[in-house]
Amino acid sequence: MNFEDLPSELWFLILSYLSPLEAFYAFNNINNSRIQAILTDMYVIRRDDDDYSSALRISLAQVPLFIYNFAVSNLLSFYSNVIHSLTLSNDRTPGQIASFLDKYSFKYDFPYLKCLHLIEPTANEFDLIVNDLSTVHKVVFQSKEMHLFNPNTMHKLLYSKSSITDCHLSQFRQDFICPSSYSCIQNLVIHSCDYLSFITILDQFSLLNSLSIRSLSISPHVQLTSIHLMDHPVLVKHLKLRTISIPFDYLQIVFPYLENLRNFSFAILFNEGFDYVNSDKWQMIISNYWPLLEKFEIYSELWHLTPFDIDELYPQLWAFRNHSFWVERQMQFIVDFYQDKSDFNLIFYSNPYQDEKFSNQWGYPIETVFSSSNTKDSYRNVNHLVLTIYNNKHMKNELGNSSHVFFTLETLTLQFEQSVSSVLFGHFATRIMNLNSIKHLILNDRCHTVATFSELVRRLPNMTKLTITSNQRILIKQIFQKRNEGLRTLLGDRLLYLNLLYDGVINYETVQHIRFYFPKLRSFSACLPHFEDFRDAIPAFIFDMKSLQYLRIGLEGDNDKKNFTTQDMYDWFQRHNILQELKLSIDTYTNSIHIWL
Repeated sequence: MNFEDLPSELWFLILSYLSPLEAFYAFNNINNSRIQAILTDMYVIRRDDDDYSSALRISLAQVPLFIYNFAVSNLLSFYSNVIHSLTLSNDRTPGQIASFLDKYSFKYDFPYLKCLHLIEPTANEFDLIVNDLSTVHKVVFQSKEMHLFNPNTMHKLLYSKSSITDCHLSQFRQDFICPSSYSCIQNLVIHSCDYLSFITILDQFSLLNSLSIRSLSISPHVQLTSIHLMDHPVLVKHLKLRTISIPFDYLQIVFPYLENLRNFSFAILFNEGFDYVNSDKWQMIISNYWPLLEKFEIYSELWHLTPFDIDELYPQLWAFRNHSFWVERQMQFIVDFYQDKSDFNLIFYSNPYQDEKFSNQWGYPIETVFSSSNTKDSYRNVNHLVLTIYNNKHMKNELGNSSHVFFTLETLTLQFEQSVSSVLFGHFATRIMNLNSIKHLILNDRCHTVATFSELVRRLPNMTKLTITSNQRILIKQIFQKRNEGLRTLLGDRLLYLNLLYDGVINYETVQHIRFYFPKLRSFSACLPHFEDFRDAIPAFIFDMKSLQYLRIGLEGDNDKKNFTTQDMYDWFQRHNILQELKLSIDTYTNSIHIWL
């Protein structure tokens, strides 16, 4: 049987492991009508005279340069009028969005595009794209520099583009509001927003059905008595807020306006927020203001508590666990106490835990009358665990008691307060995590040893990404010692992405080791101390590492007088006989070069 004669069901199974872009590239040069028909059916592409239907979603985020070139030269030119969703990115693919805009127009080339995701566009690119949108329903803009974006362009996005009903922004500012204007936005997701903008959004976005704010902050100058509340009905049914140090009263004055609320998800990090774990107050709010509420999720961190504070909190915590109001609604809550030196910290949250990231950085866990067994279901949403190991005693206690157990992790951030037994750590890690699911390991802070690192790596069969955020020169040096050949082999077989992001630098010898022992790397980031090392490392990586797609090399701060331009770098590559196609950008703020291969 020929490959193209496989049953359609098997074809669909094979294609399910590929992105649409990978699938079209893989079969680009195969002239077979059945395979082309299968690809068409896989992505439900239907062309009629007056309409179309498609599930074709193309992402150009973090793709190698040759795949990008195939996409813009072949795939997009043929399917642009039926693409449903498109992702463009300048992150690890410098200059991609500008290159794309040189070739295509959203208004004329993508008449049926419904979803657009932009990652790190420049302010100018943002202006051009927003002015060109006409059919898109959903937009996602991720940018660390949204404070540089033109408010007038944001007004067009939020108020003038009637087709856009779903909007995701990294930041929302007060000057994004256009008073007395009408917005069609129904779903708004914001990473960072201030309190007064939050109030204005509720009042001005009259069609808003769902609002999510990842980081809600408040200026110390905002006075409760001076706040102008809503003049218009609030239709929001789904509200998710994560805040830091906002007094309860500032939110309580908003709650009576949310009479249409169905789902409420709330997280607070505060050192004085006793009201947030007050069962009586939440019962009153739900009973009096939210008659339609179906789902209630809460997470609260209270820091620097005294034994007296804990005694004061006990009755309310007990009520959350036992009062008929919560029991009848089948709402369960978890109470964790931690001790950090002389301070006590409380972590209180509804079960299952609502967020995708969980951290235990609050101190040594304490057994109390509220302690209870947590189940696989408790942390079903968590894909990123920030794990602090305090000492051997901490791990022994967790192994002997009912500790948290995480089954769906993809990212693990690990830090130690002191050196620990590597064998005990291996048992501990196996006990509290499904290590098979972890793909990204982040080493943070201090006290990492090659023994604990090796114990963990050999238990992570699917780890492909390693990030080191603090100075681990000794650990990195030990990895390449002859006695650690087994660890080095495991890393060489598995690692596709390596980021050395700490403030210190690595030497050129380490760069040579990485080139030799980690040949499968697709992405590498590091900082070098000398311009000569910088000059020699880049061509060495490009020549020797055939799988490399992205390279970021920074220079130590003392080299800031070594000014160079993008054209200087291209000329330099020619002199070194680097002839392959690449795109690069120079970040003068971080004194680094980004190369897309």
